[in-house]
Amino acid sequence: MNNKKEVLEVRNPPSDDPYSMIATLFTKNNEISIKTLSLTILDLINQNQIKCDIDLNDSYEVGKKLASEDMEVMKRITLRIANKGELKTSETSAINLLKNMNKNKKFNLKAMAKQSNNTSIANKFEKDLNEFVKSVKNENEYDGKNYKDLLENGKLTGNGKELKKEWESFRDYLKSEDLCKKYPPESSDENSAQILYASCFDIEKEALKPRENNTPLTDFIDKDGYKLLNIIFNNALLNVSEKRKGDGIFYGVNDKYTIPGGG
Repeated sequence: MNNKKEVLEVRNPPSDDPYSMIATLFTKNNEISIKTLSLTILDLINQNQIKCDIDLNDSYEVGKKLASEDMEVMKRITLRIANKGELKTSETSAINLLKNMNKNKKFNLKAMAKQSNNTSIANKFEKDLNEFVKSVKNENEYDGKNYKDLLENGKLTGNGKELKKEWESFRDYLKSEDLCKKYPPESSDENSAQILYASCFDIEKEALKPRENNTPLTDFIDKDGYKLLNIIFNNALLNVSEKRKGDGIFYGVNDKYTIPGGG
């Protein structure tokens, strides 16, 4: 194997599936969930469709339980929806969800966290999430021909298991300091893309350690923004009063973290 081919095989993702599908197919339960929504927002930040302003220099990591310090960090992370140009249907759904939740195009994560405790907003969030999930499924033909060779009756086929192994090897590269030093990303765009892939496997903080924090997305990850988004969205579902019946959708709510002031 020549050196250039070796580098490409290590650094290149094994398929061109969107981040939402990688997380859905090759992590637990093959479900489109809160995590899918958060990944879509990360991608929108990376595309500059959502601007990110962070008034915090040092790296940050959320503890085992939310504390007042975490809430203050949230206050220093501001998102502003720009959404210029053409977007995928799922991306538009995600942006509309954020607008409905925050009643504004510009908001900080602390304000959004407080909104997630409001029952009427939480109910609307759940409906918007349902629309987002439908959009992801439709545009990727998740239940149709696009993934029938990988997924059958909710389980990976032989081909799906083989591709999963390839993604697991790529995941090992993403979190390996030695491999990152040997095969580093060649641009800030590739660096951000690798951090997005790492987020699909919940190893984004590990992957960032040997890489540069040189884009708005990597800075958002450096401040544990991906985890904070998941906490806020999970909290919204915990505050839903109108329980949906019979549609078979389960979002895998995580009640490990709750935001003070909940309903």
